[in-house]
Parts: sequence; C-alpha cells; structure tokens
Amino acid sequence: MRLLVVKAKRILCEYCGSSAVIKYGTHKGVQRYWCKVCKRKFTLNDALPKMKTPVRVIAAALSGYYGGMPLDAVQRHLNQQFDTYFSESGIYNWVIRFSQEAVDRVKDFKPKVGDTWIADETVLKVGGRNVWFWDIIDADSRYLLASRLSTARTTKDAALLMKQAQLRAGKTPERIITDRLAAYLDGIELVFGADTKHVQSGPFVETDSTNMIERFHGTLKDRMKVVRGFGNMGTARLLTEAWLVHYNFFKEHGSLGDVPPAVKMGKVPIGDWMDVVSEAPPRLTGKAPCVHSERTPRKQRHPKRRPKELRSKVYTQVSIASVREKE
Repeated sequence: MRLLVVKAKRILCEYCGSSAVIKYGTHKGVQRYWCKVCKRKFTLNDALPKMKTPVRVIAAALSGYYGGMPLDAVQRHLNQQFDTYFSESGIYNWVIRFSQEAVDRVKDFKPKVGDTWIADETVLKVGGRNVWFWDIIDADSRYLLASRLSTARTTKDAALLMKQAQLRAGKTPERIITDRLAAYLDGIELVFGADTKHVQSGPFVETDSTNMIERFHGTLKDRMKVVRGFGNMGTARLLTEAWLVHYNFFKEHGSLGDVPPAVKMGKVPIGDWMDVVSEAPPRLTGKAPCVHSERTPRKQRHPKRRPKELRSKVYTQVSIASVREKE
C-alpha cells in the first residue's frame, strides 16, 4: 500500500518511511502531509507506491476486462464511475502487470479435485496465425487444472498438459475423458501409465461427455473476440493463464452454488482483483538491465568512419601510386 500505518497509528512517509511527518494544509478538501527527512509532500489515499491511481480503480478495470469488456468499454466505465480520464494504453498496462501478479499469487495453490478429468483443445488466433490452446478440467469441481499453447497437436504437447495437471493436483486421476485426437493416446500413457483409464468421447453423448470443457471453450472464444486476438505468444500465455485465475478464483458458477471452484474447496490465497492489486509489491525503480549487455559495444561494432576530406586524400594517393607502378 502507498500509506503505511502501524499499530500506534503513526503516519509514515510514503517515500522514505520516516515517521517525522507533519500536517501541511489541505488541497481540495484533502489533508496533505510533509516529511521533515526527505522534504516531500503526500496525501493519504489508497494508491500503490509510485502510482497515482487508487487500487479500487485498477481492480475495477481488471474485473471488467476479464469479465468480458473490451478496453474501450472499460475506459468508458471508469471515466463515468470515477469522473477521471484513463487512457486505454494505461488500462492495458494495468492488465499486463497485475495479470502476472495474479498468476504468481496462486501458483502454489493445491486444489481438491476428483478422479475424473476432461481434456480438450481448441484454436486461438495469436499474432495473425492459429495456435492450439490445450486445457484440462476436473469434472467434479469444475476447476481448470492446466492449460498450454502450442503450434501443433503432438504427443509431446498432450503429455506436457497431463504432467502440468498432475503437478498442480498432486495426484493421478482414475479416468481422463478426451476427444478422439490420437495424440492423447500416447500422451496419457507416457505420464500416467496403466494407472489412468483413457476414455475417448465427444460433446454429443449422454455419458462421459466433453460438453463441460466445450462450454468453457465457448466462453473463452467469446472473450478472445473482444480483445481481437493476441499480439504474440508471450502475451497470449500470460492472459490465458490470468483468465484461468479469474475463472477458478473469481467467476461464480451456478452449478457450484454461485461460488468459484476454488472458493468451494475452502481457503483461497486471493478472493478478487482487489486482493491482487492491493497486495502487489511495489515495482523496482531504475532502468531494466539490457538483455544484450554482453554484446560488443556499438562503437566497436560500427567504428567511426574517417572524415570525407581524409578519405578523398587517401584515395588520391593510392590512385597516384598505382599509376606510377604501371609506368
């Protein structure tokens, strides 16, 4: 949080953490404070360090974005609700930053899932080309265990999905229901062996149907139409992983009593986007390290050329010398 308040209710400077703080008048009805150590002024609000926007605004933007609103609709909603202008690029930066924070917050969460899982794949548009989105869901809790993006549908891709789900659940399922894609046959065998029964099915059958995950794919594709596809694989992986966090921890499910799958299981690390934003650590200041720092410096790679006058003089001398040699 931007403001640190200890048990004695002392106000600490948001910049240096000093308790040598005094009141410094008001501005538009808001009390201002002045730090005697770093000589800076600040106000008491709920913004994050180095950010002027209150956390409730950022949380509302993330909730609207993952709830199905495009960026321009999120922008209009925030402008109307908080009577302040927010740019689409700024909102998108919030989405990227706190999506990663949400993914990190739930990475150690161990869901309580059943013994029947359903796996499937669908096509998403990334950078103007089609890629495969794989995911696997628990049939009992509706909890999405794992997802991954790939450019092909191979046995290796299916096996990686199964291994990821196994690590997240901490168990081996008794049955896995898939469509009739051949890659699942060897992929499930490689990871689970004979401990798991593989059931090949489809969406239009009465028992062992893949309808549940097909409905999720429909919801995901509707969401992707709003954002008009992903720019690159890195962004696609981040936003789909954050979408799974939203689906598992924040989105209410009617079949579960209008609660998210993770909440149905018991205690969760985060309850909504407000928790993600308000508990996010402050960003480090300073320039990011250059990923090409070990390369040869630019001046050495591209040595400075000689002045034009010197170049012409050298060329003239060489021409004269060559003519004399021929004579």
